[in-house]
Amino acid sequence: MAEVKATQPSMAEVTCSFCGGSGRDPFGIMSWASTCCVCGGSGAVRIAAPYARCAHCGGTGAVKTFTCTACMGKGYVQVPKGSIQTCPDCHGSGDDRSAPAMYCLTCRGRGFVVSVPSQAD
Repeated sequence: MAEVKATQPSMAEVTCSFCGGSGRDPFGIMSWASTCCVCGGSGAVRIAAPYARCAHCGGTGAVKTFTCTACMGKGYVQVPKGSIQTCPDCHGSGDDRSAPAMYCLTCRGRGFVVSVPSQAD
């Protein structure tokens, strides 16, 4: 039997959006010397390509003083293969209309959804 290996998506290294590349906690909640909880102090994060700016946090990696739950603080989300369209529920904002601090459940804060091709009868 042949060995099957899973292929990994192409990865890109980008500046950590949560700390702005400083490697430190941008809010100084624990102390001014605390390391960033997203990049672990390196100032950079790896993300799967292709990627787009996170709609929920606007690419900052934070919602108020919390790590963005849509992108996990990286500031970017992976763009899936296939045709995409603006989310019909949040209209691309990535926010839940009833609670802006929460992400849209339809697109999971990305601001877009994968288009499903219509089937002609």
